[in-house]
Amino acid sequence: MNKQLTSTRLFIRLIGILGISLLIASDATTAIAASNSDACTWLKPSDLTALLGGKPISNSNGSACRWNASGSNKTLMVANVTPKNTYGATMEAVFAGARQNAHDSGKVTDEAGLGEKAFSVVTDSGMVMLMIIKQKRLLQLQYVTGASATAKDLGALRPVAKKAIAAF
Repeated sequence: MNKQLTSTRLFIRLIGILGISLLIASDATTAIAASNSDACTWLKPSDLTALLGGKPISNSNGSACRWNASGSNKTLMVANVTPKNTYGATMEAVFAGARQNAHDSGKVTDEAGLGEKAFSVVTDSGMVMLMIIKQKRLLQLQYVTGASATAKDLGALRPVAKKAIAAF
């Protein structure tokens, strides 16, 4: 099976595991929304070479960006998540719901030094996620490692997240 297709399917599956789909079913509906700029502009290829294990290739829809490298099964997805509903869900509610649902998927840790509030999730199924609130905006990074994710993978993602936050 095509590695890119496999990564995409894993990404979609992991979003469901993390409970983003549960937020959609509740009053706190979320949608990926475009920010002031293309999500792929938040990071430079040189920021991602070590993380992805090769020369990064981006695929943007403006609201989210997926990075991968030829010959590597690693992928990084970066998106601005915005609550959209008529029920009054706040960014805090979306963040709290995602954090609560993430407990079912892996080890959740509060993260200091990343925006105003942040948490990380490391899963056995090969994904590391950072969800960060910065200036009433929610940034999500999902790093698919292609193997069981570890604290080392989270450590490699943090500096990339800091660069994305600075440009977000």
